[in-house]
Amino acid sequence: MPYRFIRHIENKGYSSETLKSYEKVINQFFKFIAKSYPLNKEPFQISPTDIKNYLEEQLELDKSISTVNKELAIIKTFFNYLWEINKVPIDPAVKIKRFKVKKELKVVITYDVILSILEKVLSNQDYSKLRKTVFLLAVKGLKTADFRFKKEDVLDSIEDNSMIIQLKSRSISLRGKEAACFCDYYSETIMYSESEYVFTATSHGEQCEVPIHVMSILNHLRAITSDYLGEGSPGLTLISIRRAMALNLYLKKYSIQVIAKELGIEENTASNYLKHIIQGNIGSES
Repeated sequence: MPYRFIRHIENKGYSSETLKSYEKVINQFFKFIAKSYPLNKEPFQISPTDIKNYLEEQLELDKSISTVNKELAIIKTFFNYLWEINKVPIDPAVKIKRFKVKKELKVVITYDVILSILEKVLSNQDYSKLRKTVFLLAVKGLKTADFRFKKEDVLDSIEDNSMIIQLKSRSISLRGKEAACFCDYYSETIMYSESEYVFTATSHGEQCEVPIHVMSILNHLRAITSDYLGEGSPGLTLISIRRAMALNLYLKKYSIQVIAKELGIEENTASNYLKHIIQGNIGSES
């Protein structure tokens, strides 16, 4: 643990269970940093954006807002400690605010509307192949971590002219226009990018490609929101799209097993997730 942080809070009288939870979150945070930056970052190089990206990814893993807020509190304690011992010149976590807790999960844009936007996006001649492909896979319910799949995870089937992406928790099958869209982008990545990842970004201050950041994905989704829903409309995000997808599957009477598989999560997580979505949407309409 960097700079004896756990020893520091242990000396303050924190319980053994609290020490374990702090150590788990800090280790988890630095694994995220190592995954995002192959050349790694020292604590003094970590920015508020890095912390926000980490928190956004935790939300996309379907963690509750209260859980993510607890993780933020731990990260704040850690960086405040580093600032106190002069290991960071500026505390990057000090101005980051807690997420507002929402008991109910509202679906502000239905999945049918999202699918209609997808049709328009795939036909948009002004959009880059990257933007089209990012939105296509977002509509398939990918989380930020899912976008970090590698070239070796992409399979094509000559028999039915489809593309298959093998993610850690599930596989995505693309056919027809969707397969053609992905193939157009993927062919360029093979030709011009030496990275093992399909979606990449150039890291600030580093001469190498790294897996795509959550903010890059969100910027594409914000542009699409502006073009097809108008300024001031509820934003399309990976979270809002997954939420709409889950409600759509529920309304179509799919089993919890199928919904969990489509979202790439455990059945008990899917059940709890759906409960809050239903409370926020079905119940409010009655």
